[in-house]
Amino acid sequence: MADPVTDPGVDPAVDLHEEDHGHAAGERLTLQGLGDPFAEGLVVPADPYVVPEEESGGNSVETFPESPMDWIGAPPDPADLPVEWLTEQPAVEIEPSSTEQLMDAEDGYLGGGFAADSDGAVLTDADLMSVPAPPSKDLPGTLDAAPPWQYSYSCDPNDKPGMVAFANLVSNHYNKPTWYGSRPCKHGDNSQHYEGRAMDWRMNAYSAGDKAIGDSVAQWITANNGEIARRFGVQSVIWNRKAWYLYKPGSWENYYGASPHTDHLHISFSWDGAMGRTSWWDGTPVTTHDYGTCRVYAHQYAPRYQGFNGTPCSTSLPTAPYAPYPVTLPGANNSNVRQAQRYLGFTGSDVDGSFGPLTLQVLLNYQAAHALPWTGVLDKASWAYMIEAGIPSDPVPPPTPPAPDPDPIPEPSPGEVTRISGVNRYETAAEISMTFPTGSPLFLTVGEDYPDALAAAARAGSQGGPVLLAKSDSLPLQTRDAILRLKPSSVTIVGGKGAISSAVYNEVDALTSAPVKRLGGANRYETAGHVAGQFPSGLDVVYVATGTNYPDALAAAARAGYNNGPVLLVQPNQVPSVTRSAMTRLKPYRVVVLGGETAVSPAVASELRSLTRSGTLQRVFGPDRYATAAELASYYPNGVDTVVVATGQEFPDALSGAAHAGDAHGPVLLVTKNGVFQNTRDVLEALGAKNILVVGGTSVISTKVEGILEDYLG
Repeated sequence: MADPVTDPGVDPAVDLHEEDHGHAAGERLTLQGLGDPFAEGLVVPADPYVVPEEESGGNSVETFPESPMDWIGAPPDPADLPVEWLTEQPAVEIEPSSTEQLMDAEDGYLGGGFAADSDGAVLTDADLMSVPAPPSKDLPGTLDAAPPWQYSYSCDPNDKPGMVAFANLVSNHYNKPTWYGSRPCKHGDNSQHYEGRAMDWRMNAYSAGDKAIGDSVAQWITANNGEIARRFGVQSVIWNRKAWYLYKPGSWENYYGASPHTDHLHISFSWDGAMGRTSWWDGTPVTTHDYGTCRVYAHQYAPRYQGFNGTPCSTSLPTAPYAPYPVTLPGANNSNVRQAQRYLGFTGSDVDGSFGPLTLQVLLNYQAAHALPWTGVLDKASWAYMIEAGIPSDPVPPPTPPAPDPDPIPEPSPGEVTRISGVNRYETAAEISMTFPTGSPLFLTVGEDYPDALAAAARAGSQGGPVLLAKSDSLPLQTRDAILRLKPSSVTIVGGKGAISSAVYNEVDALTSAPVKRLGGANRYETAGHVAGQFPSGLDVVYVATGTNYPDALAAAARAGYNNGPVLLVQPNQVPSVTRSAMTRLKPYRVVVLGGETAVSPAVASELRSLTRSGTLQRVFGPDRYATAAELASYYPNGVDTVVVATGQEFPDALSGAAHAGDAHGPVLLVTKNGVFQNTRDVLEALGAKNILVVGGTSVISTKVEGILEDYLG
C-alpha cells in the first residue's frame, strides 16, 4: 500500500457511511486485513497467497461479466477476452477542450445524467460551484491513442510514476490528500493495484462536499468520450456504484463488484499512463501503445514490468511446466515456502517458511540467473526448474545480522504445553470451563452426540463462554458444580427436548439466577439453524459441515468462533430447508464447506454458494480428519497465543476445547494417542504458538505426544 500523503483523520460522516451504506464493519475489517483499505471488489480467498490448482491450471469456468472490473478471479488469457474489451482507438487531431467545455459537456458523469442516478448526498448548485475548476495546461492538438483493456498479469506491487504523479496532482488540487496505491498481491483478484497502476482516493458520497468533488472529477476525466482520460492514460474509473471504461468511453454503467465505491474514487491506468508517458506529462501524445507485462505461460503470472513493450501479448500461450507445488505469492508462510528456500540455497534458521523481502529478492535473482520468467512468484516454471536442479551444494550466504541493541529487550520466556483432563468427557469440559472468568455466558449441550455440540462450541467461542456437557436425562455432578462456580451471565441450552430433557432444563434453571433459554429443534439441522439465528444478518462467513458424521467438522467450531460465524449442517446430497432458510437470512459474504465431495456433494456446494452475497465458496478438507484440521489451522496468523490439541478419535474433547480455542483466537489440531502426523507438525511449526493446550487424559493423548508438542512452541 502506498504511503498516503497526509491522513487528515477520520471524518465522522465517513463513519456513518461505513456503517449504514458500505460494507458491514466486520466485512470491512476482513478485507482491510487483506491489504485493501476500502474493501474494493475483493473476494476473500481461502489463502490469499496460494493459488488453487484449478486457477493456475486454467480449469476455472470462463463466464464473463458485462465489464472487466466485475470479473472475479485470476485474469483470463488475452485469447479469452471479449472482443469489445480489446477495442483500441488511434491518436486523433482535435481542438483541445477548455475546462469549461469539459465540465459543460453533455456526456460524462454529470452531463450524461449518471450522477443523478447515484447514491449519497443530494447536491445543490452551490455545492457544485464550490468545487475548484479542474487542473488545466496547454496541450497538443493530437489526442493520445487509447489502448485496449489491460488486465494485471504480474505481481509487481510498486507504485508507478505516472499513477503517483496523477494522485499527487488531484489530491493537492482539491485538498483531499488521502490516497492509496499499490498493495500486496492476492490471488482471486485482478486489481491494477497489484502492479502499482491504480489509486484509491478517499471520497465520501454521503458528504455533500466530497460528493461534489467526486462527481466533478468523474465528469472532467470522462467528458467528450474520455478526452482527459486519454491525456493521462486513465483506463477506468469507479465511483458510487458506477463504472466507466476507456474502451467504450461514451457511457457509465452499473458496477456490481463487492464494494459500492461510495467511500472512494478508484482510478486505474494503462501502462502508458502508469509510466507517465502521455501528452499531459511530456507533451508527446501516445501513438504506439505500451502493452506492458505479458504472460509467458498460460494462466501463470507474467514477468514484472521491465520497460516499454510495443508488441501485443500473445493469444497462443504454452502450458506451464508441471510442478507438484502450488503457485505461491510473496507474503505466504508455509511448508512449501520452506522447501523453496532450500532450493534457493537457504540454510539453518533462514529456512523459516516466510516469503518475505529476502526470499523475494533471492528468488528474483535466481529467476534472472536461470532465464526463468522474472515474476517474483513461486510459479510453476520456477518450481519445475528448482526441483530438477535440486538443492545447491554451495548455499547462499546468510544475511548479515543487525547490530545488537545496546540495551537489548529480554527474550520473552517460552510458553508451555499444559494439559486439561478429567475422568470422562463431562469432567474434562468442566475443567476447561475453569479457564473462563465467572460471569461468562454458558452453553450447555448433550455429551452423547456431536451435532449440537458443534453448533454450541462455535457460538460459545464467538461469545467468550465455555461449553458444558449434560446427559439427555440427567446433569452430571461435574457439570452441576461448574455451573455453580461459573455464576454465568446467561445459559443457553443447545438441543431440543429429545437431546436434553425438560427435567435437565429445570435443574439448570434452579442452579442459577441467570436467564436460561433453549435453542433447539426437531433435529440437528433445525437446532444448528436456531443457533445460527443468534448471529446478525450480513456477516462475513458461515461454516457448513455434514450432519451425518463428525470427523471433517471437528476443527470447524474453533474457526467459526474465531471468525464470529455459525456452523450449519447439511446432508451429503441435500440442503435441508431449515439450513437454506438460515443461509437466506444470514446473507453471508462467503461460505466455507468442511469436507470433501462425499461428505458435501458438488450440487449442495453449488446451492450454498448461490446463497452468499459474493458467490464465494471455499472447501477445506484433507484425506482424513487430522489433515483437515491442519489445513484449517494453516489459515491462522503466525504467532498465535494458544493452539488446542485433542484426540481425533472422539468428538467431545475437541469440541469442548473449541470454545476455548475460539475465545483465544487459536485453532484446534488433532493427534492420535501416540503420534503427531507430519501435516500437523508442519502447521505447528508455521504457527509458532506461544502455548499448547492438550485436552484429554493420557489414555487418549500420551505423554510421548506431549513431549513432541513441546518442540513446536514459539
